[in-house]
Amino acid sequence: MSSVMDEQSMKAIKGTTPGGVLKDVRTMKKAAGKGPAVVTVPPEQKRPIPGDQLITPEERQRLELRLHRLLVWVGIMTPFEFDLEGRKVPLHEIVWDLLGKDCLTEEEKEYVRKLIRKLSAHERADEEILHNSQLTRAEAKAIFREAAGLLRAIMSLKSLVGEKEYCNVRSTASRRRVEDARYWLNFLKQIT
Repeated sequence: MSSVMDEQSMKAIKGTTPGGVLKDVRTMKKAAGKGPAVVTVPPEQKRPIPGDQLITPEERQRLELRLHRLLVWVGIMTPFEFDLEGRKVPLHEIVWDLLGKDCLTEEEKEYVRKLIRKLSAHERADEEILHNSQLTRAEAKAIFREAAGLLRAIMSLKSLVGEKEYCNVRSTASRRRVEDARYWLNFLKQIT
């Protein structure tokens, strides 16, 4: 595994089961369902602050539609750190480290698939929170950004698993190019 995938990150990913992911999602939903704390504001301070206003149904729908666009993740950063089962995982570094590899081992591919499942569950939970909870504009925007960043990480990881399946073909082609170059260099030496 990569140097970025420390033991703690591997444990967070390795122990992933569909039941565990559902448990995490339910916990997130319960936490989000509690909603923002009710604070009484004196009448003289009732001037609305733009980030503190609850989003309207139209704004909610617009954010949901933007999340379901084909290229929603373009221009969005992968989260640098992400909380998986109470552990901070350096998601950005993991994704970039794996993208830089020529080939993935079967063990790494399995870790990537588990990570994709976990991130997908968190992204779906973010969508549920965005759809069902009463949120301020700032909260809704933060949840939207997190969901879009997770979608970017998921798309990158999915491309890794599908793309890196052909490692043997690539290495064989590279090896053949080197052999051909050596053959022609030897041929040129013999002629001259």
